[in-house]
Amino acid sequence: MYWRGKRPVDVPEAMVGDRVIGAICKRDILAHPMATIHCFGWRVFFRALTAGRRETFLSLLTDSTTPKTPPTFVERCADLELQATRIYKTLAQRFDEMKPVQLFFETLAAQEQQHAELLQLCHVATDEGLWEERHLDPWKDVVPQIKQQMEEAEASLDATHSVADALRLVIDLESSDINRVFMGVVLAADSIFVTKLNAFWNAEDEHIAYICRQIPILEPSFAKECQKLKGQILSYAPGRMTSGWQYQN
Repeated sequence: MYWRGKRPVDVPEAMVGDRVIGAICKRDILAHPMATIHCFGWRVFFRALTAGRRETFLSLLTDSTTPKTPPTFVERCADLELQATRIYKTLAQRFDEMKPVQLFFETLAAQEQQHAELLQLCHVATDEGLWEERHLDPWKDVVPQIKQQMEEAEASLDATHSVADALRLVIDLESSDINRVFMGVVLAADSIFVTKLNAFWNAEDEHIAYICRQIPILEPSFAKECQKLKGQILSYAPGRMTSGWQYQN
């Protein structure tokens, strides 16, 4: 990996630009002002446009709206993303003397943090009783299994010393149903804000694409497994609200 000015190559712009407010950028708000105002009001809209680099859109909502208790299932899904964040942060610290590897895991950690934020935003933007449960029901029995896998992965970190072992862990985690669960929540959120903003719909595609580009550079022997991982996920096409994300059999 190399640097061009202040931005590392292949790190998503939304993670390094000065117009960022967490998972949702100011350009997202400007692209869909009416959806933002409809869901959160003028005050949040104007605050988002003047937010500092260290403020997230979610933090603006916390300050400006009445807090809602997240549905237990959505909260548990967000916790999975936060656990993945911790795993990748630990690996970034583990390989802090190998800058390309460190940057890779720092980027993954930032992406997972954004995924957790997007799930929390799904909750805040969706009125109680408007969740489309048919998109959540298939995953309610799966989440405990993913949680167990995450705990096992976190427990294995002390024995993960080589780059190859760390990258193998990434492939194993990302091959689980965690990405399908994420999209299940996004699909279930009956909110114009979630429907309109591409950040919710592109997050997993960009995440997997980044992984599948970078792992073969860091460890060429994993190229075929990355192709298999990439092949599992179909790009989300127009009409996503009716067809939904699907995995190949």
